[in-house]
Amino acid sequence: MKTAIFLTAVLSLILGTSGCQTLNDSADNTAASDPATDLSVARAFLDSGRPDKAMYELKILLQKNPKNCDAQSLMGLTQLALRNPKRALLHLQTAWNLEQKSQHALNLSSALIETKQYEAAQKLIIKGLSLKENPPYLHKERFLHNLGLIAERKGRLDAAQKAFRKALEENPTFYLSRARLAEIMANQGKVEEAREEWELARASCPSCFDAIANLAKYYRSQGDLKTAVGLVKDFKKIEGLNPVESQKASELERELLKERSKIADHSNALKMR
Repeated sequence: MKTAIFLTAVLSLILGTSGCQTLNDSADNTAASDPATDLSVARAFLDSGRPDKAMYELKILLQKNPKNCDAQSLMGLTQLALRNPKRALLHLQTAWNLEQKSQHALNLSSALIETKQYEAAQKLIIKGLSLKENPPYLHKERFLHNLGLIAERKGRLDAAQKAFRKALEENPTFYLSRARLAEIMANQGKVEEAREEWELARASCPSCFDAIANLAKYYRSQGDLKTAVGLVKDFKKIEGLNPVESQKASELERELLKERSKIADHSNALKMR
C-alpha cells in the first residue's frame, strides 16, 4: 500500500513543474524537436504509471540540453517514481540551482526526505514557503504535507498529524495528507476514525486505489464482503484509470469474490447437514 501512496505523491508534484526560464535555451534543440512536446510525452508516461518510458524520453532531452530545468525537474520526479532517490536528488538539485522557485524547492525537499536528510529538507521547506513569487505559489499544503512526512519518519506522530491537518486546512481535498492521517490512525488502532478519513480521501480522489483498498479492507474485517466488493466494482467503472491501479483493483476483486464464494459454500454445506 505504501508504494502506491508513494507513487501518488510523486505524481502529485508534477503539477506546476513548467515555467522554467531555460526551456528553449538552444536553437539547435528546437530545430531537432520541440522540448515542450517532449516534456509532455514524458509527463504523460509518468502519469500513466510508466516512469521507465518517461526516463527514456527525458534522457534524450537532457543530452541535448542539460540546462533545461523543466526536464531536470521531471527527471527527478521520474527517478523518485523508480525508487531511485539518490539520482532524483541530483536532478532536483540541478533544477533548484537553475531556478529557485517554490515548486523546485518542494520537489527537492521530497528527494531529501527520501534520502533521510530531514534537517536539510525542513530548511528547504521553510525557504520555499518564504519565497515571494509573481504569481504566488498556490499549494502551501504540499509544503505542510512534507513537514508532516518528516515528523512521521522521525516517529513524532502527534506533530505529523498536526502538520497533515494544517495541510488539510489549506486544502480540505488534498488526498495525500488525508491518506497519511488515515494510515496513522489505523496503525494506532483507531479503526473508525481511519475509515472516516479514507471515506474523505476517496471523495477527494475517486481514482486513487489506496482509499478503495483500505475501505474494502475495513468492510471485509466487519464481515461485509458485499460492500467491499461493491466498492471495488464501482472503482473499476471510473474512466481513465491508471492501468496499474486498474490491475490492482481487478486482483482485489478476484480475491474478495473468492473469499465470498468460500463463505457461501461453507454456509450451504452447513445447511445440508
